[in-house]
Amino acid sequence: MYRRELQNLLNSSGKFPNFFLLYGSDNFQTELYANFIEKKFAAEESLRLYFEEYDFSRASDFLALGSLFSQKKLLELKCHKKPSAKDLKALISLCKINADNFFLLELYDEGSRQGELEKIFENHFARFFKVGGLKEGVELLAMRARELKIDATQNALASLFLGFDENLYLAGAELNKFEGLAINENTIKQYCPALSFANFDGFLDKLLSHESIGIELEKILEEFNEIALINALSSAFYRFFQIAMYAKINGKIDLKDLLGYAPPPAAAEKLKNQALKFKLVQYHQIFKLLLQTEYELKTNPKLAKKDFLIAAMLEFSRILKA
Repeated sequence: MYRRELQNLLNSSGKFPNFFLLYGSDNFQTELYANFIEKKFAAEESLRLYFEEYDFSRASDFLALGSLFSQKKLLELKCHKKPSAKDLKALISLCKINADNFFLLELYDEGSRQGELEKIFENHFARFFKVGGLKEGVELLAMRARELKIDATQNALASLFLGFDENLYLAGAELNKFEGLAINENTIKQYCPALSFANFDGFLDKLLSHESIGIELEKILEEFNEIALINALSSAFYRFFQIAMYAKINGKIDLKDLLGYAPPPAAAEKLKNQALKFKLVQYHQIFKLLLQTEYELKTNPKLAKKDFLIAAMLEFSRILKA
């Protein structure tokens, strides 16, 4: 099953299977839903074996042997490399024998489909994919915030997600420092060091206004590498493109529906104006240039990166003026 189906299963009053597999290309979601499943099962005793700690004898003994102090027991395995099929089948059989045993396997950094594992777990599994954009990213961060009892505004979560280049795992890790607190967008800007890309907004404004960007570009490259700048530009223009397409399809712009949160009025108006400045052909040229620039920066070891980036930004400015 996929995330939405798992969420529905967790929200239902029906019985949750007592052996389950979580895997996929997004470690944040694997970890988040492992926490939700553990709360659903509400074990009285747990054994957690992480990565190299896995030992079959220890795991099977934990499930097989009775306890004077608990009835419901949870075995949680976090792995990069999956245990053998023989081991897994034996552990699952111990759960079938005793409904008070629960076995949760979390396989991290595994993007490819695990057909054999899914069969071993008798389709009691969830596979996670990278998030599809800002709206889904904010939704997942909001779930983590509730788990940590953080009163977070939508703008705060959006800033966090975008500030960490849409890396959910890093953004989610930053949330931990605010456990039990109330946060807004200003809190995130002040206390999250990865968001010190403060010069980017000024750089983008000047780029869109066809002003000289030399000074801002120098400031950015003092703290960040060329790839970070390309990624920031890609995120910004992809957001503009989403807004422009939404307007073209629906004849109006509803940023809350599109982004998952409502920016402040001034920021919303600015976003709309920026997004609608460009034609489809310009967006096509922009994304093509950004991809080509990123490819060269990553694959050409002899490249004079700073000079190449300056040349790319001059071409970028030409496209924006067309």
